[in-house]
Amino acid sequence: MKNYPLVLAFLLTSIWSFSQQAVWTGNASNNDFFDENNWEYLSTNLAPASGNIDAGQPINLSLQLHNAGSLVMANGVIDLGTGNMSVTGSSLQAIALSSGSVSINNEGYVDLSDNAPLQNNVSINFTSGIGWVRTLNLKGTAVLNNHLSHITINNATATYNTNVRLDNYYLEGTVIRSNDLSTAPLTIYDGLNLQGTSANLSVDIIHSGLAIPSAMDKKAQSFILKKGFMATFAIAEDGTSKSKNYIASETDLIINELPFYLLNDVSFIRVIPWNWVNKKGRTGPDSELNNTWSYLWNNTGNSSLELEYAPMSWGAGGANDDADIELYKSKYKATHVMAFNESDNCNDQSGQYNNLCQTDVAVGFYKNLMKTGLRLVSPSCRENAPFGWLKEFHDKATEQNIRIDVIAVHWYDWGSNPANSPNASPTTVFNRFKTYLQNVYNLYGLPIWITEFNANPNRSNATNYGFMQLALPYLETLDYVERYCWYQPNSGVADYYDASGTTLTNVGVFYRDQVSTPSITEATLYNDSNLDIYYTLNVNGFEADNASLIPNPSKGVFTLKSALAMDSYSIYNIHGQLIKSKDILTSTETEINLTNQMKGIYFISIKHSNGNQSTKKLILK
Repeated sequence: MKNYPLVLAFLLTSIWSFSQQAVWTGNASNNDFFDENNWEYLSTNLAPASGNIDAGQPINLSLQLHNAGSLVMANGVIDLGTGNMSVTGSSLQAIALSSGSVSINNEGYVDLSDNAPLQNNVSINFTSGIGWVRTLNLKGTAVLNNHLSHITINNATATYNTNVRLDNYYLEGTVIRSNDLSTAPLTIYDGLNLQGTSANLSVDIIHSGLAIPSAMDKKAQSFILKKGFMATFAIAEDGTSKSKNYIASETDLIINELPFYLLNDVSFIRVIPWNWVNKKGRTGPDSELNNTWSYLWNNTGNSSLELEYAPMSWGAGGANDDADIELYKSKYKATHVMAFNESDNCNDQSGQYNNLCQTDVAVGFYKNLMKTGLRLVSPSCRENAPFGWLKEFHDKATEQNIRIDVIAVHWYDWGSNPANSPNASPTTVFNRFKTYLQNVYNLYGLPIWITEFNANPNRSNATNYGFMQLALPYLETLDYVERYCWYQPNSGVADYYDASGTTLTNVGVFYRDQVSTPSITEATLYNDSNLDIYYTLNVNGFEADNASLIPNPSKGVFTLKSALAMDSYSIYNIHGQLIKSKDILTSTETEINLTNQMKGIYFISIKHSNGNQSTKKLILK
């Protein structure tokens, strides 16, 4: 008899707990977390009374935010008191979480905007790798030092870089999520529009050939990639040949049909977590200058809590064997691999070794980097190279189905004879810089990383400082410039630090204080490589034999000849914008004048009298 009161107490507690479980219904249709009419008790199907779910007040309930649909907004602190909350298939924006416990389940996403987003020892348990708690104004170091002890992964203690990730969310924030390697954020289908047999692919390992789950080798036609991840697809089992990179940054990415050059031919897939960085970087290991990424002209560095390290092959020795590939694949937070440093220079830097300044040799070593499954950055070359050596490298790579996602450049205004103009006008230097970047983009149509630049070390600090004041805000406005790094010569001119090495100069202070924007602004990104541009323009008779352009390249005037009579032509720039069209009335020869256009690649679509259509490439030099 003496146990009856305990049993009764247990039953009453269980009944009370069940009656206090409230599930999200969204019945109020305002997506307000603190509107009780958006919730109902499981036991009664009635909404909680007013005052039970208020901002900043202990809620003391068991809340289930499941499959909420639209974004749920909590314009205040969610104080769970003695209660708890589970988030599944839902996105929640709040000021902060306080007390109680939170379970982040599959596709549960919580964004917290306060600079003290995790209050009163609130505990968080992650049961899925697809989901996060994102602290928009709390850096990784603070999360690690002050909150990691209250985070668990499947009820196990969270250990940074083992079972939990703390990824950059630009300069001020952190994405906290599980590092469970069984997480499968990519689902591929053997039918269009996410139909047919499917396979779930896990992170970090390379899925290739017969090892692709569900016997899906060479069968993928469509896929869905969950937000917060990046995936690379290729038709060769080692990642080389035709390939494409996809990024799901802020929203899920649904591809209802793979591009024709991958359709039913994918034998290599790698999925990795995405990392969110700003444009501004530095060639050094620390983040004192409010930069979120860096590189060190090598492949031996590592990312830190608040800084993404981008590995660089530098020379042939960084891309010549499988050990190099495994090294790049192992780099925490790395989403890109940078290729060679000034390989266009046969007398210095990487180009002087292993015949790397020969474009055929450079293309061969660069091809190996495709095996990493990372996004690929071209060789970083001297400023004239994009219109010579790098263009030859790009064209040879494209012909061999070798992917280039980003064009990297150096710029020091060498073409202006800087040694004889030490006090050049910053505005004049800046105008040349703007023209240079636009010409590079017009030529390739690809994102640009400026991995070294300044107004030239032969010029005064005043000229460099004035140039920086004009250049940095401008770079932040250019969508096609993804990243940039100012180069400090360590000569007393244009340096971040004075002779003491500890005090920032005017250049350093301005660089530090420049507010930098996201490197990639798109919610999803999936159309940015040389192969995409080539194959998009190759579908309808690209480089057909029944027409020719003389000369090609040209400085502006071309002669178009065709064995078939032509009715008209239309000319497009590399972005698909129409710049000129003309009816030519069954002629077999006509002159084309593009002297008023900028240098770069253009495409002419020719309509023949018999109804056929062909497309050719024009190069304006």
